[in-house]
Amino acid sequence: MINLKEIRKNSGFTQKELAGQLGIPQQQYSRYETNLNKISLLLFLKILKICHYKIKLIKK
Repeated sequence: MINLKEIRKNSGFTQKELAGQLGIPQQQYSRYETNLNKISLLLFLKILKICHYKIKLIKK
């Protein structure tokens, strides 16, 4: 499972910095990290791009 907090911290961003890059309030971003709000796929992919995070797809 992918953890937003780990991705953000490993990229060196604070919640406030990453929220600013996304154009959303820090409080809203915090709710995504704590699973209080569900994140859209588009926003999730934007976070991965900003943080230079790559996902390996596994074929079964």
